[in-house]
Order: sequence, then structure tokens, then C-alpha cells
Amino acid sequence: EEAIDALKTGEVTFASLDHDLGNAIPGKKEVSGYDVVCWMEENNCWPRDGVRIHSMNPVGAERMLAAIEKHYSRS
Repeated sequence: EEAIDALKTGEVTFASLDHDLGNAIPGKKEVSGYDVVCWMEENNCWPRDGVRIHSMNPVGAERMLAAIEKHYSRS
């Protein structure tokens, strides 16, 4: 939620995202970096200077990278 709130400001020029964001808050759905990327895709809100993935989760990182590359390759 904090990452999305920051992106909404339009002031984020570069993002470095992890897939696994830690423990879920009790009573809330656990979100991942992939959810942040999906939000960016749905809202066409991409940092001007790009997005880097720094995740040790290879499957999650690959999903994120596919969406990120799709956006920046057509920009």
C-alpha cells in the first residue's frame, strides 16, 4: 500500500521492487511486489526511469519482469 501511495503522487522516477514483501497484516490479504506491478499496469503509472526487481523469489521475479518489460518495450 505504501508503494502504491508513493506511485500515486507521480513523484517516483525509479522503483526497486521485491516480490515477497513480508508477513501479511492480520485480517488483510498478503500483497506482493507483483500486486504493485499489476497496479502500475492497470493504472498506467510507471516510473519514468524504470523499475528494477531485487527479489530472491525466481518465480515471482519472472512474473514481475514480464509485465515490466511489456510496458517499457512499447514505450
